Amino acid sequence: MRADLHCHTNYSDGKFTVQEVLTYAEARGLDYLAITDHDTFDGSRIASTLSTSLKLIIGIELSTYYNDESVHILGYFKNWSQVEALQPFLDNQILKREQRAYKIIENLQVMHGLHMNTAFLKKLNSITRGSIAREMIRQKLATDNKEIFSKYLGDHCPAYIPSTKVSTQKGIELIHACGGLAVLAHPMNLRKTDPTDILKMGVDGLEAIYPTGIDKEGFYRQMAKDFGIFITAGNDFHALNDYKHGTIGELALSNFDLDIFLGALYES
Repeated sequence: MRADLHCHTNYSDGKFTVQEVLTYAEARGLDYLAITDHDTFDGSRIASTLSTSLKLIIGIELSTYYNDESVHILGYFKNWSQVEALQPFLDNQILKREQRAYKIIENLQVMHGLHMNTAFLKKLNSITRGSIAREMIRQKLATDNKEIFSKYLGDHCPAYIPSTKVSTQKGIELIHACGGLAVLAHPMNLRKTDPTDILKMGVDGLEAIYPTGIDKEGFYRQMAKDFGIFITAGNDFHALNDYKHGTIGELALSNFDLDIFLGALYES
């Protein structure tokens, strides 16, 4: 049995529709899949209405802030009734994301002379830097994500604005208040923060298997063991041939690791 517990659809900053993501996942031989769009369950809800051989896990990725950097927390839930209490918070986050997007686009124009047509914003559910980057390429304002994030939208670049000021501790508490499991996403991508600072806040798991940290899996496995928490695996799929993320199903949680995660999820 194989599970990919971190992927995105076009309900946030993924390129592909929910149906396309499910088709990719089935083709890659996955048994379990969690769609974890940013601050929205919409993609995951749509997936639950479609015919698929996959066992779907309700998921989300919350953007939080700690130590002057973005910290992403994955949330996993065993049923839809759990997530209802989280919706007012998410609605507010979506509004803040839209307001932030307009400010970033204004910064791109003022600071870099890049004039974007903003009509695309009305078509998106949860607007992220990835959403803006994809549109910059479509509008021929840049050539690829690597250029965009190194020059314009990366942390502390001139046009960058943090997506949220919600503390990491609060994000974890919001997930727990709904009966969900909170997992620190891609700890190897943190630049200023020691991942153990986040683990001490009471997360349930650690994303130890991730494309940009394949050579560090053993290190993060041991870290999780030291804190008595489970590990997860995810490719953070956004698009094919994406330099920052992996391809759906490329890495997977399996065997005993998967059993531990599922046990924690359905006993929560």
